[in-house]
Formats: sequence, structure tokens, C-alpha cells
Amino acid sequence: MRLAALLLGLALSTAVAAGPVESADHRTVFVQLFEWRWEDVARECEQVLGPAGFSAVQVSPPNEHIDHRSPKLAIPYAWWARYQPVTYDLISRSGDSQAFESMVQRCRAVGVGIYVDAVLNHMGDQVGIGVAGTPFDVEARRYRDLDDRHFNRFCKISGEDYQASSDPVLNAARADRLRRCQLLDLRDLDNGNAEVRALQIEYLQGLLDLGVAGFRLDAAKHMYPQDIAAILRGLEGDFYVFQEVVDTRGEVVGVFDYSPIADVTEFLYSRRLGEAFARSELHRLDALDEAGGLLPSSDAVVFVDNHDNQRGHGMSAETTHRDGVVYDLANVFLLGWPYGYAKLMSSYRWDGVHDSEGPPHDGKGNTLPVYDAAGVADCGGKRWVCEHRREPMLAMVGFRNRARAVAAVDASHWWDDGAAQLAFAVSRGSWTQGFVAINRDEGAALDQKLQTGLPAGSYTNLLGAPARVRVDGDGLARIRLAPLQALAIDREHVSDQ
Repeated sequence: MRLAALLLGLALSTAVAAGPVESADHRTVFVQLFEWRWEDVARECEQVLGPAGFSAVQVSPPNEHIDHRSPKLAIPYAWWARYQPVTYDLISRSGDSQAFESMVQRCRAVGVGIYVDAVLNHMGDQVGIGVAGTPFDVEARRYRDLDDRHFNRFCKISGEDYQASSDPVLNAARADRLRRCQLLDLRDLDNGNAEVRALQIEYLQGLLDLGVAGFRLDAAKHMYPQDIAAILRGLEGDFYVFQEVVDTRGEVVGVFDYSPIADVTEFLYSRRLGEAFARSELHRLDALDEAGGLLPSSDAVVFVDNHDNQRGHGMSAETTHRDGVVYDLANVFLLGWPYGYAKLMSSYRWDGVHDSEGPPHDGKGNTLPVYDAAGVADCGGKRWVCEHRREPMLAMVGFRNRARAVAAVDASHWWDDGAAQLAFAVSRGSWTQGFVAINRDEGAALDQKLQTGLPAGSYTNLLGAPARVRVDGDGLARIRLAPLQALAIDREHVSDQ
């Protein structure tokens, strides 16, 4: 959001500007480099993300968290240790404050912003020390900068608290419990407390002063909207915010409660997209937008998967990097379909059983680098997956950036076979920018003469074979795709030959 808009008397009923802060070259896609070290993020910005046209990187929480190496943890090195704050000091297993600041500046220099995953709802649930050596005591609710006065009165969220009923009074009570009671064993902060707010504003403002471009607000669903608004109102500068809200559309708290403040994660998009590709039902995707019950495009952050739902949490992802080419095809759709602010996932490998398993690490619990001493990235091997580097993703980032002014899919240029094959043109009025076709079918080729909406010419397929597509004077083209292949063409890659 633009902070200037946010500051114009922000209240829950006040509409605020949404969407990423515009960059000079209109970048439209960001990536979550989950658990990457700061030095590796900086290198990735310089070598891959900047040249490819990514807008930003979502980094893991940079503040001091519980000591992931502690023998008290049932699962040492767990990824969720990052989501259990001890202090707001900039030191974590990704690096210290100097490495963090260097990363921010190096990424900015190549046009890539940093979105910090900000954990403001709660503090850690252990008794011990943080990764920087700061002692804390969850039982006494005592942390270096916080004590019992700064937390909500103890109560614990139950499963039924999430469920909407036909009784509005009961719904209001359940919504209140979701926002003031304890999520799991995590001590719930009173974000309405002036001292808590001041501390969190100081933390976020310090990040902005270092050059951070925005924030993901973790567990926003478990915070009162008015508290989030008040915290953001206390910040100065231009920045972007999106809020994590998991909404099945059958719960008492949902995305529409938070979209007046800032953008919101649209997990229902991820669920429907993943189901369509997992079940070969691509024909259902023509309503994957506001008309299908989702947030307005300008309010939504969308993705195929993220670190939570690829592990079965928060509306479990139906399609992840483990699905190979099917996952690639789902991301082609994500980046071609003109809805929301698109985010790609970049994972590390884990065994699929122990979903708490942390990032690749040495025997002392130190996160292993992505880049080796020679500057070569360990991507696609046994450690770091780096999905965002796959050729279809990189090609489609450029496609989406070039189609930045596109408003919608031209309904007259949508085609599907009623099952696993589809094609659509992205247009604004009579102007068509590009055309996408996907064959999810594992056993049958796609062979159709389709309306692209594009002017006559020979177009380069950004996604490989076939290498070129001929569009005739009527905008028609013979589209031939082998099983599990996709095609993307646009006005920037055409010749008369």
C-alpha cells in the first residue's frame, strides 16, 4: 500500500490503496526465498532476480527467535523456530544485522525489494534463550522487552472457534477468541497495549529506515484489524503490506475483514488452482477471480503454494514442487492469469514426513549456504529446490511484467476441452497482449485452431516447443502441444517471418 493513503485517517471503514509500490520497470512478481541466508539472498538478487524482473523477495523473519539448536525442542532445527520471537533484534539463523542491511541495499541496487515476514501476534513458547543468547521464560511470560502486562489474558483457541454458525452472537464471540486467545502454545501479545505497539512500530520503522520495501504480517487473522491498522498508521514512508489470513469461506474470520487495511493472502486461490491441476480439471479455472468468490484482484496475493500449505497447513496445497512438470504448469497459469499479485515459492528439500524439518544445516545447526565458495548455487539438488529458477517460471515472470496493463481475460478468447486442456488471451479492451495454452493431459496432445486475439505474425513460444507459432490475419493459430506442455506468446516476441 501507499503509506500516504494509509495515513489519510485510516480506520476500518477507510479504503486504502493496495498493491505493491510501483517500480520504474513495473515488476509484478515476487518470490519467497524460504529460510535463505542473507548473503545468499543478496547474491540471488544480483544474479537472478534483478535480471529476471522480480519485484521483491519475501524473507524469513529476521528477528531473534528461539534457539533452534536447543535439545529441549522435540524437533531440533525446526522451521517454525523462526516464527517464535524472543526479541526484535536483527539476528537470526539467516545472519546478523550487518548482513541483513547489506542484503537490503544490494537487492535494492538491482531493483528488487525486501518484504520482511513480521511476526507481531505472539512470542516464543519455550523456556530458554534466543539465538543471540537472550533469556526468556514462556511460563512467566517474561521476555527482555515484555512482561505479563503486555499479553492477553490466558485462553487457548479451540477448533470450534474457527467455525461460523448461524448465530451472530456466537460468531462474534468466536471471532474475539481467535484474536485474543493463544494460538497453540504461543503467548498472545496484546497489540492494543500502547507499549507493545510502540515496540513493534519501532521494530518495523527501523526496518523501513534500512530500506525494507514492505512486510508480510504473519498470523494477521489472529490480530484485531484495528490493532493492525494502528500499528501501520504509526509508520512513515512508502511501503507494501500483505496480511496472512487463511480463509476457507466457512469461518468466522476471513479475508474480507482485513482487505480494507492492506492486501491479503488468498489461500482459496491456491486451493482451487492446485485441485484443478492435481485432478486434470483445468476447465474449472475460468472463474478463478472475483467472479468466483475470491477477493478483488487488487487486494489479493496469490500463489500455487507457500511454506505452510505445502506442509499440509492452512488449506493444504494440492500441487507442490514434488509434482514436477505439473507444478511447473500450475505456475505457468499463475503467472499468465491476470489476477492478484503473484508470488513464487522457493523451497528446500525435506522428507515429506517430518514437516517441521528445518533448512539444510551442518552438525551444529548452522544453515548451509545456497551458494558455494565458487559462487555456484546448489539448486535443484538434495538441499535447495529453487523452484523460481526453473525456465518456465523465469519466462513467465517476463510475460506477466509485459502484460502489466492487462485488465482481464477476453471471454471470447477462452477455450477448454472440458477437462485438462485450456487456452486464453489476456486483453484490455480490444488490445491483446499475450496468449497462453496449457496441456495438462498426460496421454493426449492438444491440436486446435484457436483465436489468439493477436495480430498476424510469427511468434516465439517463450516456453520451448513448439519454437514458433504462426498467427494469421484473423488472429487464429494452429496450437499443437504434446502432453504436459505449455505455450506462451506475446507482442514483444513477434516477427513477420
